[in-house]
Amino acid sequence: MGTTENKKSGRTVHHKICEQCGKPFDTIYKANRFCCSTCGSRHYAETQKKERTCAYCGKKFWKPNGHKIKYCSKECREAAIASRRKPPKEKSEPKLYKKICKHCGKEFETKYSHQIYCSRECGYAATLKQKRDEWADQHVTQVRVCKECGAVFATKCGDTRKQFCCKACADKNERRKEHATTRHKEYNKRYRKQRDQQLKDQFVEDVSYEDIYERDEGICQICGLPVHPVKGIDNNWDGTIDHIIPLSKGGDHSMANCQLSHRICNSLKGQIKGSYSIDWYEKITEGNYWRLKFMRELELIEAMKKLSGQRNIAIATDEAAPVSISTTL
Repeated sequence: MGTTENKKSGRTVHHKICEQCGKPFDTIYKANRFCCSTCGSRHYAETQKKERTCAYCGKKFWKPNGHKIKYCSKECREAAIASRRKPPKEKSEPKLYKKICKHCGKEFETKYSHQIYCSRECGYAATLKQKRDEWADQHVTQVRVCKECGAVFATKCGDTRKQFCCKACADKNERRKEHATTRHKEYNKRYRKQRDQQLKDQFVEDVSYEDIYERDEGICQICGLPVHPVKGIDNNWDGTIDHIIPLSKGGDHSMANCQLSHRICNSLKGQIKGSYSIDWYEKITEGNYWRLKFMRELELIEAMKKLSGQRNIAIATDEAAPVSISTTL
């Protein structure tokens, strides 16, 4: 349309009309034909657009940036992708292998040729055993003296007790510490008070220790071993009166409900209601603590034989049930 000169910049300004939208515009470039890039893109698309062929359906189509598009629609694109997918394979029956579990020895079937255990539990147990065996091989046995009973013992792999020969000795040491506390002393006071009240409430007749001893012929009614006639000979093997049905369970204080027993047997019975028995020849297999306890009873039995002048007391001694008594585990 014409030109003018810009006085500030000294450049020539061209006045033109946009070939796309028809609006006048100014530009310093003589070759410009459009007022903006949008008009230029639209003009190019309308005058030089090229139709393309859909790669799936074969129809002619035109879209902006058509050189990047292969399909005329979304449906054609999805159908083309679906046609290229491989058909699913027919599932066949897996081959089964018969194997024997290396841990439990049971026969099982599996589709994996390398499987050696029948279940996860067996696999875990086998791994655990392997680790423990490796740990046992690395263990160094140590010989120590029990802090409670003085017995010499050897440590074993996995044994957490490093100061006591058995659990019974460890428990006894803990009880001794507990008995020295103020809490336990206060408990004993409350227990004695409660015991006296139970004897008062459930009293039927006087029960004499001598009468019970004579009636039961000096035999403990819990373990079957003899009770020393001298009361107070030993704290553990003292003779005591045991209530068959404990007073705390509703039993009465009468001759019919009382029996002769060792103090240790009575303590082990506790609050058990009714008949209760202890086999000391089995009890000593639980640990060195009970072995030492029973050795003291054997010494008392020998003392009773000398005291009575008898050699054939009808009781379950080591002649009737041989047992190896040792001071070590």
